[in-house]
Amino acid sequence: MLNILLRNSILSGLIILFSACQQRTETTALDSTREVKGHFVAFSDLDAWEREEHDAVLTLFREQCGASKMADVLRPLCPSAEHAQNAKAFFEANFVPFLLKDEAGEETLLTGYYEPEFEGSLHADDDYPSPLYKRPKDLLVVDSGRVYDDLKHHKLRGRLEDRRVLPYYSRQEINGGAIKETPLCYMKSDVDRFFLQVQGSGRIVLEDNSTMLVGYDGQNGHPYRSIGKALVASGAIDQEKISLASIRRWLNEHPMEAKGVLESNPSFVFFDRRQRAASGAMGMELTALRSVAVDRSKIPLGYPLFLSAVNPVTGERMERMVLAQDTGGAIKGQVRADLFCGHGKEAEKLAGALRSPLKLYVLVPKITSSSSSIR
Repeated sequence: MLNILLRNSILSGLIILFSACQQRTETTALDSTREVKGHFVAFSDLDAWEREEHDAVLTLFREQCGASKMADVLRPLCPSAEHAQNAKAFFEANFVPFLLKDEAGEETLLTGYYEPEFEGSLHADDDYPSPLYKRPKDLLVVDSGRVYDDLKHHKLRGRLEDRRVLPYYSRQEINGGAIKETPLCYMKSDVDRFFLQVQGSGRIVLEDNSTMLVGYDGQNGHPYRSIGKALVASGAIDQEKISLASIRRWLNEHPMEAKGVLESNPSFVFFDRRQRAASGAMGMELTALRSVAVDRSKIPLGYPLFLSAVNPVTGERMERMVLAQDTGGAIKGQVRADLFCGHGKEAEKLAGALRSPLKLYVLVPKITSSSSSIR
């Protein structure tokens, strides 16, 4: 009996030890300046991997090989991708899944965004009072990364005044008329403009029924402050009811307070005209349910990822491969992604409701995965 108890005790200890080893945090480099924490797993550990539409993702991977902002470490795989006959085999032969671990204070969250449509005019009047600005000519970008390696992914923005570089104008200052530029167009309200800035691209239907495609063309350098969190903190909207729809509804129903709420977020996005539909930070047209925005200081553009979350509209699991093709001011942390949901009412519905706990894997090229270490 004693031998049996001893054997079972040793076996239990080995199981615990093995499990602990399996979960030990590793650090792996995604390029020469970015490392992520987590641990390597097998493709068989990815739920729904066998059911994935690998061909569709491989096609998108091939397309992004022509983008100048695609991570250099991925480029050696482009010839193989171009000639691959079996998409699933291509990914399994060239990548290793790495389950990302959230760091202290970071959200593990999947949200959504979409390409919205708004009414606009080329002329300002009482119906269209809110200017949509191009990136101002006096907006400076200070690229400190050229001197300091640790600031490579942190560009400062400002303006020159009396030979001094000062912070660029905040949202409140811009609303007060600080920018002296000819706008691209005028929108019906500051609420419409704010939601366009949150999405990063959109369609403006002008008075002659023509459509102007616009996309992100820079930001004023001020930190993004979530007005959703501010509305929850003030008790204006309950935490369980917060969504793009509930925020918009509250702002429209409280016009006197809306200005102050919007200006509590000092970040301000500038736009330029586009020749094609929604495009991301890579300069490529985004693909519904396949393109995600990530924290570029953590994950380089172009990387394939595998996400596991819940679709709030259907209640079903959402497990699929995506590509890191965009960035966003509110996307901070390595286990954080913003899924592009497309264009139209269904896309708006999903994007507005999507706020799911996230399990996120990055597919690390085998040529870089050997640089991992255990901590």
